[in-house]
Amino acid sequence: MYRLQKQMLVLAGPTGSGKTSLVCSLNPQIFEVVSFDSRQIYQELSIGTTCPTEDELVQMPHHLVQCIPPTDTMNAGDYSILAKKAVQTIFDKGKIPILVTGSGFYLRAFLQGMFPVPKIPEETKEIAKNMDYAEAIHYLREKDPIALSEIQTSDHYRLKRILEVVLTGARWSEVSKQTVGGFLEENPGLKIQGYWLDWPREELYRRIGKRVLGIYEGMLDETMRVAEQFGADCPGLRSLGYNFALDFLQGAIDTNAFIESLAQAHRNYAKRQITWFRKDPLLQANRWEDVFSEWKNIEKI
Repeated sequence: MYRLQKQMLVLAGPTGSGKTSLVCSLNPQIFEVVSFDSRQIYQELSIGTTCPTEDELVQMPHHLVQCIPPTDTMNAGDYSILAKKAVQTIFDKGKIPILVTGSGFYLRAFLQGMFPVPKIPEETKEIAKNMDYAEAIHYLREKDPIALSEIQTSDHYRLKRILEVVLTGARWSEVSKQTVGGFLEENPGLKIQGYWLDWPREELYRRIGKRVLGIYEGMLDETMRVAEQFGADCPGLRSLGYNFALDFLQGAIDTNAFIESLAQAHRNYAKRQITWFRKDPLLQANRWEDVFSEWKNIEKI
């Protein structure tokens, strides 16, 4: 089926909100998914990043899932380039792309464009490099608390990039709003609809707890394997929660502490995601069942 008017859907939601189960319940003859997840793009780390399963990937085509090795880094600009190619591939098939995201930053960079990062002097880069994690967090909390609140602090690459900008005297939270070259600007006739999956907080935390209990053993195995093959400091293992898996493997914490730390990290991350989604004018809060019902109706058009 070829569609005369290009249409794109956006499905956002905090970790554990059921994004994958929703899109995999739709018709793959009508839709394909473009993943906007800075963690699920890594190969070898499917469990801790809660990637779609092999069956789910067969059921619904996904783009930008398990594409790069754990040794590579990925920034929002590079991700946007890959995403544009994926979306165009889906349009060329006459299908509707669904952008599925837990990362509001990557989604905004793609849709609204990247911002011009100021030139960073070498001496500033050196200062940022020599700051330890605690010093960096303290500095950003004082100089640009908004930027700090909007990132996953375990993402050391992004933390360093933001720190470098703030050390120049600029505010990342202000610079990042000066965007150019976004997908929406390049496609003015595009019809777009976006939702984020809104759950009662208690129910979301229950879902997160259940997810953590289902992945922690496999996550430990994959962490050990990846650390042995690529090094414990590889970029892929900087993703959410792997620091606790490494702590466990090094004997620093026991199983209960690992499970609770992992669950707490996911709950904290969900809070930050929800804060971001609430501020995004493109995204409307909605229940899983209502989004599913509405998008099933698109299949009939």
